[in-house]
Parts: sequence; structure tokens; C-alpha cells
Amino acid sequence: MMNLRNDKRRSGLAAFRPEGRATVRLVGGCAALLLGGMLSSCSTPGGGEKPAPAATLNVAGMGWFRDRELRLSLERLLGSARGEVLRANAVEDAMFLLMSALQEEGFLQPTVAVACVGAGGEKTEFVLDASMATAVPRTMEARAVSFRVKPGVRFFVSGVTFAGLHAVPERTARSFLAGDAGVFAGKASRAHTPARLARGLEGLQAELRQRGFAEAEVRADRVDADGGTGAVMLAVTVTEGPRWWVRAVGVVGAEGTGVAVGGPQRFVGQPWTNALAQSVAGDLRKALFAQGYADASVAVLREATTAGDGSKDVAVTARVRAGEPVRLGPVRFEGAARVREQVMRRRVQAKPGGPLNPLDLDQARFRLARLGVFEKVALRYEPADGPVRSPVFTVREGRSLETNLLFGYGSYEQLRGAVELRQFNVFGRAHQTRLQLVQSMKSTRGEYSYTVPELFGESVDGTAKVFGLQRDELSFQRQEYGVNAAVSLPLRWLGANATAGYTFQSLKNRDSELATRAIDDRQVTVASVDAGVTRDRRDNPLRPRRGYRAFAQVEAASRTLGGEAEFQRFELGGAYHTPWGGGRWVHAALAHGVITTWGTGDRRLPVNKRFFPGGGRSIRGYREGEASPRGAGGRFVGAKSYTLANLEFEQALSAQWSVVGFADALATAAELRDYPLAGERLNSAGIGVRYQTLIGPVRVEYGRNLKPRPGDPGGTWQVSVGAAF
Repeated sequence: MMNLRNDKRRSGLAAFRPEGRATVRLVGGCAALLLGGMLSSCSTPGGGEKPAPAATLNVAGMGWFRDRELRLSLERLLGSARGEVLRANAVEDAMFLLMSALQEEGFLQPTVAVACVGAGGEKTEFVLDASMATAVPRTMEARAVSFRVKPGVRFFVSGVTFAGLHAVPERTARSFLAGDAGVFAGKASRAHTPARLARGLEGLQAELRQRGFAEAEVRADRVDADGGTGAVMLAVTVTEGPRWWVRAVGVVGAEGTGVAVGGPQRFVGQPWTNALAQSVAGDLRKALFAQGYADASVAVLREATTAGDGSKDVAVTARVRAGEPVRLGPVRFEGAARVREQVMRRRVQAKPGGPLNPLDLDQARFRLARLGVFEKVALRYEPADGPVRSPVFTVREGRSLETNLLFGYGSYEQLRGAVELRQFNVFGRAHQTRLQLVQSMKSTRGEYSYTVPELFGESVDGTAKVFGLQRDELSFQRQEYGVNAAVSLPLRWLGANATAGYTFQSLKNRDSELATRAIDDRQVTVASVDAGVTRDRRDNPLRPRRGYRAFAQVEAASRTLGGEAEFQRFELGGAYHTPWGGGRWVHAALAHGVITTWGTGDRRLPVNKRFFPGGGRSIRGYREGEASPRGAGGRFVGAKSYTLANLEFEQALSAQWSVVGFADALATAAELRDYPLAGERLNSAGIGVRYQTLIGPVRVEYGRNLKPRPGDPGGTWQVSVGAAF
């Protein structure tokens, strides 16, 4: 549960300065969640007798964590073969799986002492080595099996030399064979096995051929392994050969189809690769399918001749077998018991009698799957051939109700837990509802949403939402509740996603210690419209290493929309990530926000809508809200504008660990007369460590404030899970 609130200043990190105003709420909320989890896990369907316990497995010798991982892997992979007893075949399978796992980690000469306890208590022991020559008695029925591992030396790649390599940098080539895990790359990340070596050689060869060296060959001429230390030296010879360039593309066999075949000409002048051949064939098939040639096939042939500069010129010929045009028959659906047929027909825009385009029908299958109510969607044609074919969509309906218990640790709010209830296929129309109740050390939040997929057109989803929030900020208590209606859609021409909506809400602030508390309204009704655009080109949203993300958001509140407030709130920003050598990355972000009150004063501007920067995804020397402008007596004032810049340099230490150095700069203005940079300016710098997990990096960072104001901390520790920006 990483980002429970859609606010970039309140997700991710937590400062180590606990405050206890909401501790009682957390204890009660977590107790309820834990009790619910125990009750659900303790119930026994049907009230029958418990099944006999499965045979036990135990692994020792690799350390507690690794022993546990191996044991769980064996239990999962054996599956149904692990019954009340393990018979000879299952024991042999477990031995093979364990030995394979050890060898894949570089332990090429392990020994495993196997001890089996039969149903009558009799014991059988034997030793297994890499030869796997030990036979298991065929009459064995073991109630318990233990494996004591002696892994032996781990073989690892200590160095690689290349001969004949020119087109690819040596660092890149070495990463195929020895990894690129950072400054302190351990033996585990550079483990050597024959299978890993073969994969590495194939990967380097594929990289060269992808660059146009179609005759490239890569081989390991020498593999020197030290049996005492496990160090392996590789000597790799690369024969790159000439580079192949596409000089002409011709198409034969498409005469009389009426299909334009000029598209593949765009490949002239590009390096020849197998991927290019697939693209040529794909372009032609797409054009043929659009005209109803559903059985069309394309074979791509090449003829290479040596050019004067030593490269090779390639003449490409695409041979088309169009077949006969095919017409659509009636569309049918099978397997849907709860989903209404009209819901499915709306997603399949195919008219009987028109040309059968397999790509359009595959897109229709994707639209059915996108509804989120089917576990599986399959497509076939009846009859399988002939001039008229009917598409038949066979679906398998999924769950109708799902309950989740969530726990996490977030910025400022610290520990939090949530219960989430999701309902699918409401009224048989593939609508969805979601109820989420969240309790943390600092806040209580509830939200109920109702989503209609493809409300307008193919990809416009609509959502109605009721929400409520109470949150202890640094200088006041925030209370918000209201309703929202919104639509979301992809902007394919921009490669972005867009949202637009209307919100009617009541915004309150209590126990205010702000410098403006004497003039701030304690409750304001706000009616607003909002719109946003996000373009995300990051390689991985959980662990970005390359690419960028840009966003823009605007919210306009007006009394003509039904509320009391008048303001315009704008935010935009972006983040950029790029590698900088082996195991190093640079991350940068810039964000800006401003609030205007054209036509009115600030009195009706809700405190809740001002900016309160600080925290792990803002300026990291401060807790959340602690970097806000200060007014009389050093009390905080909500900002009307901010500009935030972040810069990080990350260095990998191993496959999982990295260190980061960062600098953050923030400019805020409590009044627009100081906009954009004449207000307060703050700067932080610091270091941190990160551990990579499946759900993103666990981050521990310390930000030091370079010129703190009176009352500011000297620095702050931040802990979170997830990327900073």
C-alpha cells in the first residue's frame, strides 16, 4: 500500500519524528483489520475434518533465509505430488529441483545429505552429488525429508577478455557475461554456470545482429576455472563480419488484391535485422487483413551482395500469399452467465457481411478482457476456413467480490492499515465498485467509487466517488468530504492519459496554529472542475532507470459551479532518469505550482488548497509541511506558489543495494507579489541507501538543511518504499 492518497507530497516517505495524536485511532483500526484477517483465515468451509498434514520438507546449510526460500520453492514446485507421503518419484524431483537451484547460483559441485523418515519411523539416508547418480529406493514413502546442503565453492566470473569486438563497448559486452551489478558486485551477481555462459554468448551475438552484423559469431575460446577459489576467467572471440544495409524492398504476389504495398519502402537505408524482416511482413499483413484477406501470409527473403566499402547491400523481397477474401458471419459469445450479452456486443464492433480483419477482432478481444470481469477471453472462427466465418468469443467469468487487507508505512503518516472491498460486474454490466477504509497514525480516510468502463466510446471510463478525510497536519487538522465525478481517457496522439472531473466538497480546518488562523475561514464549500494530463515514458514506474514522466493539472473553483470559493490552482512538472555508465544513474525532477484568486481576495481561499511542501518527495531536510513559508512568530503560512527542483546521483553497490546523493531546492511565496522566486528559498542535501524489492526500492535517506530558518530542523531522516519521483 504505497500511495494511499493521490497527492505527491503525501506518499512514499516517513520522517522519524513520531507524534501521537492519532495513536488510539491506529491501534483500534489495526486491531479491527487483524481480527478480520484472523477470522477469515480461521474459518473452515463445510465444517468437515481437517485433511491429513502434508509430508514435511526441510532444507539446511544455506543460511536461515535461503534455507526457507529453497524449502518454499520445493513445496510450491512439487504441488500435488506432496501429499501425506512423498514417494520415490517426488523425492527424486525434489532432489533434482534443489540441485538445479544450487547449480544456477554457481555452486557447481554441491553435495546434499538426504534423510528420509518413513510412515513407520524407519530412516533412510544417502548423499547426492552433482552427478545425480544416487538412486532412491522405489518403495520409499517418506513422511519427512530433510536436505542438508554443502554447497562447496561458488564459481563466479572474475574477468572477461574480448578479441575482435568493435561495434559494442566492452562494458556493455561484459554485462552479458558477468552482469553489471555495481561497485561491490558480489559473487552471487557474477555466478558462473555453463547455462549462464551460453545465454550470455547468445545475448551478445543477438545484440550484434540487432545492430546489422548479420553474420556475427561469438564464442568462448577459453574458460579457466580455479577449483579452489571459484574464480573463472573467460576469453571470448567475436567475429563481427560486415554490416548489412537494406538497399531495396520489393513485394510480389499482391497484384490484384487492391492493397497498397508501398509501406515497406520506409525500411530502405536501415541495417538488416530479423526484427526488420518481421516489421516488413507485419506491415503487409496489416494492409491485407484490412481488405479481408484473413489467411494472408508473407515470407521475407533477402539477397546480400558485397559493397565496395566492405559492407553488404541487401535486396529484400516480400512474397505474399493473399488467399481469398473472407467475409464476417454473425458474432457469437459463449461462457457468459452473469455478464449481459449487450455489454459484450458493444465492445465487438464487427458487422456481418463486412471484411474479416483478424486484427480488429483481436482488438475486440482485448476490449472484452479490459472490462476486468473475465479471467480468460478466447477467440475462434466457425468454420475455421471458407469464404464466410463467424467469430466466436469464449469467456470465463472471474470473481464477483474481492476483499484485501493492506498494511504499509508512508510519508509522515507512518504506520497505516486498510481494508479494501471490490465488487465486479455490478448489474451484469461490467461496472465496478471499490470501498477503501484507511487508518494511519495521522489520518482516517474512506472512499467509495463506482466505475463504468468505456462510458463514452472505446476508451473513456467514468467514475463517481464519495470520499471523506480527517488528517492531522503539522499546523492544523484537515477535514474534507464530498463527491466527485470524473472521466479518464488516453490521448494516443500525445502518448498521454487525460482526466477531467467535477468535485463538490466541504473543506474544514481545525486546531489551526497557522499565522493566518485569525482570518482563515474554518469551513468553505468548494465546487470545482479539474483537468489533468500525464505522459509517462519511464522504463519502470517502480524502479525508473531511463525515460521521463511529465504532468500538468489545473483546478478551477467558482461560485457559479455551486460553491463559495473562487480560485485557480495549477501544477505541472516532470522527472527525468538516465544511466550514466555502468551501475550509475542520474535522476532529476522539477515541479511548480501556483494558486490565483482572480476577481476575489484570499479570504475565501481554503487553507486546505494552499501548498505545504516538505517531506520525502519534496525537500528532504524537512518533514511534510515543515518547509512552508513562516509568518509572524515563526508560525507556518500556506504557500500560494512553489518551485521545487530535485537532483539525485545513484550508484549501485550490488544487484539489490545502492547509495544515493541528492540535492533539493525549494522556493515558496505566501503572496503572489513574491511570485515566483522572491519569497523564501530553502536548500537541502543528503545521502541515502536503497534496497530493491519487488514493489520498489526501500529508501533510507538523511537530508541536511543548508541554511535553516529559525525554528527549522538541522536535518531529517526519511524512510519509505518507492521511487522519490
